[in-house]
Amino acid sequence: MSATEAIDHIAVGHDLARKTGVNLDKARPKTRRMWEARGLAVIALARGDLEEATKIMAPFKRKRR
Repeated sequence: MSATEAIDHIAVGHDLARKTGVNLDKARPKTRRMWEARGLAVIALARGDLEEATKIMAPFKRKRR
């Protein structure tokens, strides 16, 4: 297991949210899951795996009209 894989994606997601001013303590479960997925996607990007990061974030895409 590499050092990148040992990183906790939930902690990364919560840190990203905190840095952007989002308080996950009061957030809805779907919002928390989205930020945790973002943490996982950042780890995938650090490994150079854009395809995996895109797959992780696919359920959270907003449909624009």
